[in-house]
Amino acid sequence: MKFIKNLTLLMILGLSLSMTVGCGGGDKAADAAPTEQAAATATIKLSGYKFNPNTISITAGTIVTFMNEDPEVHNVRIPALNIDENIEPGASWTYTFATAGEFAVDNRMTESPMQATITVQ
Repeated sequence: MKFIKNLTLLMILGLSLSMTVGCGGGDKAADAAPTEQAAATATIKLSGYKFNPNTISITAGTIVTFMNEDPEVHNVRIPALNIDENIEPGASWTYTFATAGEFAVDNRMTESPMQATITVQ
């Protein structure tokens, strides 16, 4: 008889515990933790001796990757941000645009005009 009472008590405690955990009665700190959002990203390819796309609008905080798909070194120059980066063939370079504005981009390493405009809102 004592065994049945103990078994019944253990079953009630187990059911109570599983309902507490299953119904979210556990760690309140985990429920209150802020969720992090991934940063926005964009890609501009340097391909065919052009920036592709050559105009882009993004929000502040966007991470832009410039990928050189041509067989020679290219350059990303953004005078307003004092940026002048060389990118080897097959390589990429990444920049986070934190400042709002319209930015002219060019490549000072080619004779043909490679130009783009990045608008950051």
